[in-house]
Amino acid sequence: MNAELFEVTIEPEEAGQRLDAFVAARLQVSRTRARNLLETTRVNGNTAKASYTLRAGDAVAIEIAPLPEPAPVVVPVAAPLPPILFEDEHLIVVNKPTGLTVHPGAGEPQTTLIDVIRASGRQLSSIGSQERQGIVHRLDKETSGVMVVCKTDAAHEKLAEDFAERRVRKNYTAVVCGVPPKRGLIEAPIARHAVNRKKMTIDQAGRPSATEYSIIRSWEKFALLDVNLLTGRTHQIRVHLSYLQYPVAGDAVYGGGLKRALQNAPNKQVREAVEALSG
Repeated sequence: MNAELFEVTIEPEEAGQRLDAFVAARLQVSRTRARNLLETTRVNGNTAKASYTLRAGDAVAIEIAPLPEPAPVVVPVAAPLPPILFEDEHLIVVNKPTGLTVHPGAGEPQTTLIDVIRASGRQLSSIGSQERQGIVHRLDKETSGVMVVCKTDAAHEKLAEDFAERRVRKNYTAVVCGVPPKRGLIEAPIARHAVNRKKMTIDQAGRPSATEYSIIRSWEKFALLDVNLLTGRTHQIRVHLSYLQYPVAGDAVYGGGLKRALQNAPNKQVREAVEALSG
């Protein structure tokens, strides 16, 4: 696989920074990782030291090698089948709990929803790669909610068509840090992060993405939102709400870590927010 080229021209307000600090902040990586990237970084076509002070108009180009593809790993099933809400010969509808990944991906091997459904003796549709058979839509590992998994190819094709034509409405609830305007529409393109391939980011070259939200209930430092996805991008809710500067509470990856979520918040508010979300 070829390396990706990240290019940027330094704006006047960005001038005066050290090169390594700029790379770390712009690519959201550690200072150590930034220094490693300097081996393939050019400023105005030339190599530059980590301590180089950036000037307005400097052209910075960084070659970023892609992460290696993970080798397929057979994972023993170590989780029960989630509660079944509906099932027939075509579909199985389950209430996916938090902590359960939908299908295999990059990172440490772990039991997935696909693993536990197969282990129950059920057959899944044959469309797509073996790791994602039966899956038309997905939820993040730490997101709980209803998932429809296809047992036949006919159901898979029909459900995929329904999602593509937006005949399926996907609503979510989320507790966020802070209290945003009462309702809003977030439109910002999303792409995979240039360095951390497990993350997504707002990028004007990314895929068009739109999220509607409205406040169900609010506290001094939290708000419970009803969220409607108008598109279906990876990590869309988490990325869009973080972009709006109201990250999902407890989401350390996109800025809503527990330390921020709980900072100066009365315990009563925390309990009420959690109860409202689970209820």
